[in-house]
Amino acid sequence: MTQKTISLNEKAYKILRKFKKDKESYSDLIIRLCDVQEKKENEDILLKYIGVFNDNSDYWEQVEKEIQKERDLHLTSEENK
Repeated sequence: MTQKTISLNEKAYKILRKFKKDKESYSDLIIRLCDVQEKKENEDILLKYIGVFNDNSDYWEQVEKEIQKERDLHLTSEENK
């Protein structure tokens, strides 16, 4: 695997060292931290939509009907194959 060298100041190195697990490489640590951040960002996006249909239940019923219609069409087309 190709390797790249990066430079860190002392403060950044000490912070990373605190998060590093035993027998974990710094590459694995950085990947783990980035994965955690990505998951958090995705959760933040989803949290924006919590309760979006609370005030408009008629709209939600319409959305549910459309979803069910699409599922039924998909199932019907799968059965005809």
